[in-house]
Amino acid sequence: MKQKTNQHAGVYQCGCCSAPAPGRRQFLAGSAGLAAAAMMPRLASAATAGQRMIDVHHHFEPSYKNVDGSAWSIQAAVDQLDLNGVDTAIAFAGAIPETNAHEARKRARKTNEWSTQFCVDHPGRFGLFASLPMNDVDGALAEIAYVFDVLKADGIGLVTNYQDAWLGDPKFEPIFVELNRRKAVVYVHPAQAPCCTPATLTYEKGSISAPWVEFPTNTARTILSLWNARITQRMPDIKFIFCHGGGVMPILLGRIAGFDDWKSVGPQRLAELFPQGIYAEFSKLYFECAQAYAPEAFDLVRKVVPSTHLLFGSDYSYFPVAHAVNQFKALDIPDDLRRKIRGSNAATLLPRWQT
Repeated sequence: MKQKTNQHAGVYQCGCCSAPAPGRRQFLAGSAGLAAAAMMPRLASAATAGQRMIDVHHHFEPSYKNVDGSAWSIQAAVDQLDLNGVDTAIAFAGAIPETNAHEARKRARKTNEWSTQFCVDHPGRFGLFASLPMNDVDGALAEIAYVFDVLKADGIGLVTNYQDAWLGDPKFEPIFVELNRRKAVVYVHPAQAPCCTPATLTYEKGSISAPWVEFPTNTARTILSLWNARITQRMPDIKFIFCHGGGVMPILLGRIAGFDDWKSVGPQRLAELFPQGIYAEFSKLYFECAQAYAPEAFDLVRKVVPSTHLLFGSDYSYFPVAHAVNQFKALDIPDDLRRKIRGSNAATLLPRWQT
């Protein structure tokens, strides 16, 4: 039995360990109908209101274990959606573990087919951000073609870093070129980085772990790496979604903008990185708001990105869906903004979920 790891503990999650794979013929027959099935919402509320509530931060668990060791099941996930009025969840089964290229390709394929089967079995309830074997560029390019052309995935799911390589690393350039060509949606979840682990962060003891500080920081780090590589400038057709309201990056924007008066940076270097300014570059990105519904955090994100770029997320199964739903309901925001975040922004970004 392979060992299960998880992103929230800061290591890569095995994407195939205990997932039963459907027969190839059965699977391909089912996946061919995925796009059509997704257009048939199960909940009457979605059909009546003309709008789905869409959760774009939802974890599938290939080990069938939650982070606390309790059992995970797709039925429990469906029940959580039903109990909280969420019509559709776009799920990510995690990063593919570091391994040899052949094994990574097999794991990515099995993970994505396993995930897609849930979408087929529960029409209208789940979409997919597919996993890639990122450290095998040729394998990643082949999997991009498969998940979009065959599985009809909604987008690609990545983590902030693959070991010590952040997303702006030059080795990932061919992958982003292809994702830009396909005008892909790319969802980015934080992971733990080799620089900052419990071995070096002595305060990470007991329940204090990477999600407390390192995850929001690593989201900022990978955004900066993309900017330094000019990915968001050179590949404007990729639509990036970052978790948790962008982590700590919103609060750093003004600090970085002020570097025009710092002699070691100056206005010329900032203009190279941000031709229209750092706030304009940040506003190109999309943000789901799980763990960022606290009024002070939400208000900051709301001030620095367009209202059309804010999305609802729950972070299930690491948190109950009710946690995010109740925090979202408690926000004092205009009805139009609530409607956008609740689902219409995600439906615009992911058109097959329009009702």
